Amino acid sequence: MTKVIEVTDQNFEEEVLESDIPTEVDFWAPWCGPCLMVSPIYDKLSQEYDGKFKFCKINVDENQQAAMKYQISSIPMQMFFVDGQKIDQILGAVSEDTIRTMVDSIIRSYPKDDKGKLEVILTSWTERNKQYGEKFRKWTEKAQNLKGDPQYNKALQAVKELEEANEHLFQVLTKIQESVRVTGDQ
Repeated sequence: MTKVIEVTDQNFEEEVLESDIPTEVDFWAPWCGPCLMVSPIYDKLSQEYDGKFKFCKINVDENQQAAMKYQISSIPMQMFFVDGQKIDQILGAVSEDTIRTMVDSIIRSYPKDDKGKLEVILTSWTERNKQYGEKFRKWTEKAQNLKGDPQYNKALQAVKELEEANEHLFQVLTKIQESVRVTGDQ
């Protein structure tokens, strides 16, 4: 049974920044009423997400070095870390659903397995290229005066090749997602 890990200035780097799974840090103090309200939520979630997500808390009165480093001026402040980097935060006492939504989103966005990482990269790549492709098509409709320019024609050809490559990547992504649904890998 996992519980929320109490971190200090001395072990913050080891427990949080060097963690091999996404980590939440609750910056709190014993005199803070809202901090005490959210504490049971983190206790519950630390058990539910055992092995997938790490929950920590740090007393800002006793650990001012971390509080100053992350510019904590109001509490409770929950900061979320992945691979040693702060990626998001929540200020104030929020509902369990709000915290759970944040945790689930982070787990989806930062998978630890190679197949999950590939899926995230391909999804981002294909979505971004699709957006740029649409912008380029709209621009070419307006750029009538460049049709005879050899560089323009090279650009059109390159975009066409990129769109074909993007379609191939999308097909690979679809197969990866199908295999995850079939095998239950995550």
